[in-house]
Amino acid sequence: MEQSSRILPRERLLKFGEKNLSNEELIAIILRTGSKDKNVLKLSTELLRKFNGSLIGIEKATVEELKRFDGIGTVKAVTLKALFELAKRFYGEILQAERDKIKSAEDVSKICYDMVFEIQERVRTICLDTKLKIISSKDVTIGTISSALIHPREVFREAVKEGASGVIVVHNHPSGDPTPSEDDKAVTLKLHEASKILEIKLIDHVIVAARGYYSFRENGLLGQ
Repeated sequence: MEQSSRILPRERLLKFGEKNLSNEELIAIILRTGSKDKNVLKLSTELLRKFNGSLIGIEKATVEELKRFDGIGTVKAVTLKALFELAKRFYGEILQAERDKIKSAEDVSKICYDMVFEIQERVRTICLDTKLKIISSKDVTIGTISSALIHPREVFREAVKEGASGVIVVHNHPSGDPTPSEDDKAVTLKLHEASKILEIKLIDHVIVAARGYYSFRENGLLGQ
């Protein structure tokens, strides 16, 4: 009854376009129905509120965690998981078409945006040729929920194998904060020293997280 006095989300989408709908309304369209005691828009609002308004928070939730909400059963939980996976794959296809050349740390953060969704830290090595075109991109180590294992041997092994001219090292912070730790700073210096010995340029070390990215090169913390 609550929705009878307002335009339903599906009708709003048809009338105003999907870009003009709120996250709550878009989720309501996906869920389709609410529960006995609440309409679907209220359900989607409660779902977002539970995860502090974060779509990433909902994406990281398991099927069982989603099913704890009154009005969300297995079908709706699985539908949400499938939706977010499709969204990530769609974004990946867009980035694949734009990854010919890296011009900035922002480009790196976009290419590696999938790492933001990981619950563990992982380290990725992007190998580049002399024109900064990507030769390969590979996750070389996976750490715990609080720390990544970044070792020059693992980072540069792929670069040597690919005959790369330079590498960009990327790792994620599951906490959402891209600010480098003292360990991050220390390992970046080790990577830089190793790059000089191997004569493979360490172009940048980029940390990606839900609240942005951090570039050691752009912040002047990577030696020449």
